[in-house]
Amino acid sequence: MAGQPVKEAKKALRKRVTAARKALMESYRAAASRRMLTVLFGLPAYQRAKTVFLYASMPDEVQLYDLMKQALADGKTVCLPLITGKGTMEAVAFSSLKDLVTGEYGILTVDKSKRKLVSPSDIDLIVVPGAAFDRAGGRLGLGAGFYDRFMTEKAPQGYRCALAFSCQLVETVPMEPHDAAVQYIITEDENFAVNVK
Repeated sequence: MAGQPVKEAKKALRKRVTAARKALMESYRAAASRRMLTVLFGLPAYQRAKTVFLYASMPDEVQLYDLMKQALADGKTVCLPLITGKGTMEAVAFSSLKDLVTGEYGILTVDKSKRKLVSPSDIDLIVVPGAAFDRAGGRLGLGAGFYDRFMTEKAPQGYRCALAFSCQLVETVPMEPHDAAVQYIITEDENFAVNVK
């Protein structure tokens, strides 16, 4: 698949999976998120990581606020994305959840006065968002390419771990050459490493 057919396939899959994710009960999402975080905290990749890059979850995504709290309590440097331009972002660290404010699109971001830029080369673990994933590590993002660029160009050394609800795990994610795969997937039902080149 190349070009337009891939883009159409991605769009259709994104729509289907995000609808399935939105349909989950809030209580289910909360319990499933806690289960996934318990698995993540047990991973050597988390335990060894000094710098963790994650995202501020939207209500229908896997909830990561307990991960932020735990990682800060564990003495790790915790970073969120800061959008710097079309398709580009940087990592900014924060030291407390009180440093977060509502930014563009209603997504939490680090308060301007509290931002501390972190070199992407220092990132050990990246908790990667996405609409859908497959068992080969294929990832369908939200379409802007921020993470694909960041992970391949700025932080290739970061271990890429996806936390996703089971309904987001699909047979095959249509991939293009610039799409970055993930190395570990955790759902509420299972978790597994992926052999990514």
